[in-house]
Amino acid sequence: MLELKSRQLDQSEEETATEASEADLQQRVEELQRADRSLYNLMGMEVWAIAKTMDDIYPGFWHQFMENRRIACKQFMEQQKQAHRSED
Repeated sequence: MLELKSRQLDQSEEETATEASEADLQQRVEELQRADRSLYNLMGMEVWAIAKTMDDIYPGFWHQFMENRRIACKQFMEQQKQAHRSED
């Protein structure tokens, strides 16, 4: 029959295990941060490529897009202000 035996870790073993897990956790956090930066940079390049292509096909596209975005942001902010006023 298989018998499981447990043993108590002494304090130095617990400290070593804790340090190892903290180091592993820190390494994983750094990997995630690098992956996040890479994804952010890749998305930026994709947006730039789309905008450049559209601007080549339709001159003035990017300017018009940004103008429409500015108007949409203003409208959104105004709607948020009105929503907050109606709640008060």
